[in-house]
Amino acid sequence: MKKVLIITYYWPPSGGPGVQRILKFAKYLPYFGWEPVILTVENGEYPAIDKTLLDEIPDSCTVYKTKTAELSALYKKFTGMKTGDSIPVSTLAQKTTTWKQKLSNYIRLNFFIPDAKIGWIPYAIRKGKKIIEKEKPDIIFSTSPPPTVHLIAAKLAGWSGIQWVADFRDPWTKIHYLQQQRINPVSKRINKNLEKKIIENCNAATCVSNNFVNLLTKTNNAKFTVITNGFDIEINCPVAKNADKFTILYIGGLIWTRYYPDFISSVAKLFENGKLNPSFIEFQFVGSIEKDIREDIQGKFKHVPNVKFIDYVTHPKALEFMHKADLLLLFLEKGNDYEGHIPGKLFEYLSTGNPILGIGNKNGDTAKIIEKTNAGKIFEPGEIDKIEEEIISQFNHWRDKIPSEREINTDEVNKYTRKRLTHKLAELFDSLI
Repeated sequence: MKKVLIITYYWPPSGGPGVQRILKFAKYLPYFGWEPVILTVENGEYPAIDKTLLDEIPDSCTVYKTKTAELSALYKKFTGMKTGDSIPVSTLAQKTTTWKQKLSNYIRLNFFIPDAKIGWIPYAIRKGKKIIEKEKPDIIFSTSPPPTVHLIAAKLAGWSGIQWVADFRDPWTKIHYLQQQRINPVSKRINKNLEKKIIENCNAATCVSNNFVNLLTKTNNAKFTVITNGFDIEINCPVAKNADKFTILYIGGLIWTRYYPDFISSVAKLFENGKLNPSFIEFQFVGSIEKDIREDIQGKFKHVPNVKFIDYVTHPKALEFMHKADLLLLFLEKGNDYEGHIPGKLFEYLSTGNPILGIGNKNGDTAKIIEKTNAGKIFEPGEIDKIEEEIISQFNHWRDKIPSEREINTDEVNKYTRKRLTHKLAELFDSLI
């Protein structure tokens, strides 16, 4: 088998959507003649822990872990967090912060470039050279965020002469939360120069959406292959729905840049004016919900008895919630020029066959996928009347046990299986060697 050295900060037992992409690549690459060799951190600072993902690491996958000089301990001590607490992935996007958090964020953004994981660089390069000498990989593959992984890959590729593919799960300098932060012009310029240099020096690049490619600082779009996230068709999730409750589910992290309070207010009014019977409806918010958002929802839904908040759950449990739901909520980022935002959970939503109600940009990449698969509807935030009509319609179909008229396009959905997407990546690797 050919070998690929995969450089990733996030790896099991890290939880969250970011680790899913690289874990599934590692799982399916051997089907197409590629043996994954992983370079990652030992005891990294992860936003969540999901030990169930350890069971998905293929036996053929060799994993090397290194120490890292984490800056998180200083951040926690300064901001008053407990040592064992996880720093939320949304720290830089939070609406309400203390002066200590604001100062810490400013220092992190302007002095630790490209990100707070730069302490891993010397450890990873030293270990990476030993791995290359021992394993003799044919390709180096680095996946961000954090962008630090690309700096490591650039050094190793330059030292070894091995072909290198850089993967972008998010934009770099134009990632949504950086648009709201105080970054001085010098730091911005350094970051942009780094971003441009990385893309110029890699042999090929991959990205999760067409519009995200356009947000990256580069001179050559031809280097990019778009490989979206997806769902694992081999993971079965047989569950029985709750026949007594129409379940509306939001799952995943919820921060202010993707929260729509007007939507919550409009649904609350449907209950108040009798258009929806709260006795037969259950709202579930599963995942890391920012405190202020949770309080806002609770305030608006004070007359709704069946509202549940459930903290972060393992990936198998998350899939179970999705399959049991009757209506799946999808909130898109509200930032400018963010048409490329495709939440990772979208593809697992698709795998359930349950209807999706999305709020956000109707011209973005997510809306195009939902339209092609006929999996649901995306509404602009201001289309409150249409959103209300859709919820009432879905509820009435459930209440009256009327089969849905919507027929999902399974051929289109199956384009997003992890195995098929990994085949696309393997073909890119093959073309380079």
